[in-house]
Amino acid sequence: MIQPEERRIIEKCISSGDVVFDVGAHHSLLSKAVLSHATDIDLHIFEASKKSYAEVVAQLGDRATINHSAASHTNGQIVFNTYQDDDRLSSVYRRTSVEEELLPSGFDANVVPAVALDGYWTDPKRQINFLKIDVEGAEYDVLRGANRLLKAGQIDYIQFEYGGTFQDAGFTLGNVWSYLRRSGYAVFKVGKRKFTEINSVTPAMEDYRFTNLLAVHERLRSRFVGEQENIEIYLDKMKRYGLHPKGVLHVGAHKGQELPTYRANKISPVVFVEANPELAGALREKTAADADIHLIEGAASDSPGTATFNITSMDQSSSLLPLAKHSEMYPKIVVEKQIEVRTLTLDAAMAETGLDFASINMLTMDIQGAELMALRGATEVLKNIEAIQTEINYDELYDGCPHISDLDAFLEPHGFLRIKTVTPYAKDWGDAVYVKKPMITNSSLGTMGRFANKAFQYIFLRTYAAEHGFEFANLPWEGDDMYHVHPGVETLPKVGRSVSQTKYGLDDCDIVNATEPWADTDLQGYFQYNMKYYAPYRAEIEAEFAHKGISLEAEKSMKAAFEALPGPVAVVHLRRGDFGTGVFFQTPNSWYVDWLRNLQAQEPNLQVYIASDDPDAAGNDFDRFNLISESQLGLAQVEHPFFYDFTAIRLSKFVAISNSTFSFLASALNKDAALTVRPDPEIGKLVPYSAWSSDPMIRSHTAEELGEEYMSERAKTRTKYKMRQVLKSIGLKRS
Repeated sequence: MIQPEERRIIEKCISSGDVVFDVGAHHSLLSKAVLSHATDIDLHIFEASKKSYAEVVAQLGDRATINHSAASHTNGQIVFNTYQDDDRLSSVYRRTSVEEELLPSGFDANVVPAVALDGYWTDPKRQINFLKIDVEGAEYDVLRGANRLLKAGQIDYIQFEYGGTFQDAGFTLGNVWSYLRRSGYAVFKVGKRKFTEINSVTPAMEDYRFTNLLAVHERLRSRFVGEQENIEIYLDKMKRYGLHPKGVLHVGAHKGQELPTYRANKISPVVFVEANPELAGALREKTAADADIHLIEGAASDSPGTATFNITSMDQSSSLLPLAKHSEMYPKIVVEKQIEVRTLTLDAAMAETGLDFASINMLTMDIQGAELMALRGATEVLKNIEAIQTEINYDELYDGCPHISDLDAFLEPHGFLRIKTVTPYAKDWGDAVYVKKPMITNSSLGTMGRFANKAFQYIFLRTYAAEHGFEFANLPWEGDDMYHVHPGVETLPKVGRSVSQTKYGLDDCDIVNATEPWADTDLQGYFQYNMKYYAPYRAEIEAEFAHKGISLEAEKSMKAAFEALPGPVAVVHLRRGDFGTGVFFQTPNSWYVDWLRNLQAQEPNLQVYIASDDPDAAGNDFDRFNLISESQLGLAQVEHPFFYDFTAIRLSKFVAISNSTFSFLASALNKDAALTVRPDPEIGKLVPYSAWSSDPMIRSHTAEELGEEYMSERAKTRTKYKMRQVLKSIGLKRS
């Protein structure tokens, strides 16, 4: 049944004519409640279970667009687990915590279409007014697949649930909450009587108890908190993205109400442009003594000339454009008179001041629907502008005025990114802030760790930049020679601050779970997150990590050599060298031998390639197998000594890695492997894993805890380890 909290959400958030998405509809109870609440709903339903999909079609086939697919972070195909005992618990993530108790009959794993909402909904002028997500733990994936829509604020409200499903999927409330906050949403807990905003997520809140939650876009937040927000100049927001205001061009000056803000922040010079002659005259007189203030009388447009200017009974609504929906919203505001005014481009307005265009790096516009015309006449001005605050419209308040998406589309090629949107007085109009796309860097890439560590640092930087619409730069590294990555630069651009990652987990890293994006920042760390974080960008990562040049020729030679062998290749990665202490435990050779024996029983002509940083690591343990090596294959020498080991892991049909980011990353880039296994110290053998939903490193055990079989000879000689063994032998605990 529909819960009372859900009915409150429907009544509060959905109106007739809205676009509503029901993701994970099951038997469409919520969809039916929405249709009974409001008429003319444009309803889109997503259901991955074949049985539930058929039932939804039978009940709502003529009232909704019904998709037999699982909404996720990318388009393609995905495995969906349908539980025989209770179809409601079906998910792309297995419900391992309740399978034994509640789902003893098991599940059917079926491949179903996966769809990212970003690719599904492509009309920038139509809002998704309401999105319900009930996907048993995969909520984070659905949201990641709607990144573009969320960043554009094109979804008004999002209802989702939190509970034990998150634990089974390996996500936290903090992951979802912080992602929504970074995307411009406030998150509310839905109670029986009120909506309570969640301003922080504490460890105590990660209890996996069932909770109904509602995300509200920032421009609609005031409807839920009972406090009226007023539009202001959002300088703090601009500064977080790296803008340091110098001078401002303020178009639609009115009475110069923002001048005290500019003065308080030492913004100078100030250029005012005002079309209403009476207001322009009064402002000129008011600022006559200020040498750094310039007043240009005229209406900003895309061409010089004259035009009719409509002066309204509330002069702040005066415009070059006739009133349209504005008259319905505010019937008391009418056009009192029309006058002819001069029109000019903003380039011409700046030229009239005699100022250096570079002295102005901020643009403010409040010109009632004429914003796009003004921007079209600002070709030279925009070259120096770093931030724009402008009035925006979600409906045609003025005849022919641009939709907010039109401003987005115009400004994006000029390098601007929308970072804030507010509509405090009415949902159809307000203000938006745009900034020049900020830069992020990684000054430690190339110095922190070896090849795979550098690769993960690069992957994070380019992924984080893509998610937030930033530019990025990094120092040169080996990938520049081998792959189609964004090339490193010798001197990094200057950014405003630096932050270092202190933790490894996706659930507890301060950088990825921050409530504001880290713009204008040098981001340092290893960034070895669970690959679920990187999965939305898998196709782009694989494309960038495709070989080029000499490396491509070397890869082709190795691939041809593998294909010429009498049987498939199994690669084994024996990591030794600096391994054997801490979480970097050495995997015993016997684990690999046992695995290869079983594999050889199925593949009698199995060929075994040993990848290792220590030529003596294999010893005689693998002599019973058909061993192949780089030298035996007659491969040409390459610049990077690790190249063929890494490439062998990428090319082999069967892969056994160590607890190493080197072999893990190579396995993630292997598109054709039939089986990948890794060491599991909990059960003492190699186990299958899926790289794109796993942690790169196993950090739950240390070599010292596991025993000397997992340690290097050097680690065994350390005083600290010897002392611990002595204390252990006499029954004392370490302090």
